[in-house]
Amino acid sequence: MTTQAARLAVQERTVMRKKVSVLRRQGITPIHVYGPGMASLVFQVDTQLLRKTLSVVGYNRPVEVAPDGSNETHLAFVREIQFHPLTTEVVHVDFLRVDMTKTTRVEVPVELVGDSAAVRVHGGSLIQGMYTVLVEARPMEVPAVVTVEASIMDTFDKAIHVSDLVVGEGVTILTDSGQMVAHVTPPVNATVDDGQEAAPEAAAEPERVDAGDDAGPDAGADSAESSDA
Repeated sequence: MTTQAARLAVQERTVMRKKVSVLRRQGITPIHVYGPGMASLVFQVDTQLLRKTLSVVGYNRPVEVAPDGSNETHLAFVREIQFHPLTTEVVHVDFLRVDMTKTTRVEVPVELVGDSAAVRVHGGSLIQGMYTVLVEARPMEVPAVVTVEASIMDTFDKAIHVSDLVVGEGVTILTDSGQMVAHVTPPVNATVDDGQEAAPEAAAEPERVDAGDDAGPDAGADSAESSDA
């Protein structure tokens, strides 16, 4: 499936280094576009527009960086986002330009959909240990997300591995296929209850002792006196 690149309108930037703080106060964020076989380019973009674009594309969706007044655009992926340490505002973004005819490697989120009978029926806890996988594909073929059905885990002895993930044609998952993505653990109280129920069955039946066997050494004397009488 072909991915639609998000278009980001930018402007050439002439303010550099420490002076960019002036741009940020004006609601403008500096960005940087670089890649193999090209000179690094510096631009600026409206902060609100940039924030909206980042919320859509993340790190694995292509962006069409479109400078104002130019017929040339740059197909790129977000490579790094720098945040202000106190306000968490975006202060700078690096974009990596890619060739749309060549494959690229990108981390893609893994999302569980549906529900697991081991959770819904048997009360287990779903544990997802892997949230992204590394894929290789042409930029416009990179999936936004890789989904997998949680219903695979209908019992506690079943888990989801990378080998269970399905991607579209032209996309290759590079993450080790044997790695576990998710599993379901049984409820803790299930083990305790089983042990408590099993305890009476495991207890041995008390030994039965006949009264005659426990009469003691005086029993013979009493018997003799009775005979003499």
